[in-house]
Amino acid sequence: MRALVRRFAGRFALTMSLVVLEAGGWILFPLVIGRAIDSVLADSVRGLYELAALGTGTMLIAIVRRLVDSRAYAKIYVGLADEMVASGEESGTSTRTARLGMLREIVEFFENSLPSLVNSVLGLAGTVLILWVLNVPVFLGCVVVAIATVTLYALTGRLTTRYNEGFNDEYERQVDAVQGGDPSDLRNHLRAMMRWNIRLSDLEAANFGINWVFMTGLLVFAVGAAAQQTLEYGAVFAVVMYVFQFVESMMGIPLYYQQWLRLREISGRLATAVAWRPAPEGAT
Repeated sequence: MRALVRRFAGRFALTMSLVVLEAGGWILFPLVIGRAIDSVLADSVRGLYELAALGTGTMLIAIVRRLVDSRAYAKIYVGLADEMVASGEESGTSTRTARLGMLREIVEFFENSLPSLVNSVLGLAGTVLILWVLNVPVFLGCVVVAIATVTLYALTGRLTTRYNEGFNDEYERQVDAVQGGDPSDLRNHLRAMMRWNIRLSDLEAANFGINWVFMTGLLVFAVGAAAQQTLEYGAVFAVVMYVFQFVESMMGIPLYYQQWLRLREISGRLATAVAWRPAPEGAT
């Protein structure tokens, strides 16, 4: 997928720039909300104006980013799909149909999932840095939990890839199974797909459950540590909100990692059908 990014570097640079700006706004919300609380308690409205300005600016950036994304990625998908169909005439109809769906998954990842992933990663980095300033014990707790989460998903990465390979192998047979007209063959095909899907789901559920235990322990620790070390109500609120942001990111980022493992496997299948190289002069 890195070659795909290089081919459409200009479009990706534009959309990612907007994503980074939007992420910066979201990172600042807990801090600005805490400042607004302390400002009101001190009989001042300055913090409220800061909060309103941040909310308005972040909203405008988010709207523009979505308008740009939908148009940029639609052009990318149409261009790549045309190339894939034209260069895949030797492949069966079932394989080409399945790979069109797989190509759509990759484009949708860049359009929908990647902005959320960038938001989560930047939010995670910003959250950890701000917690380092606000409350060192909570910061250290976040570091320990992050290491535990990374270790958990690294240990199960190969298993996730193997399950995705099995699922995609069956998926490429789907049109042939439907057109074959043999109810028994179609039933076996669907059952095989669902078995791979269930294995993926069970693995995800197990990882999610273990990770949530880590996060619950962090939340309990953070609330106690914040209340003991910080006197201002707004500062306590900011610490707790940043821990919630950290938890949200650490629960979400591994799901994107699993999605990336699936798309990496898919991109290997499409490499022979789609030219991940600069388009000819004048092409979309």
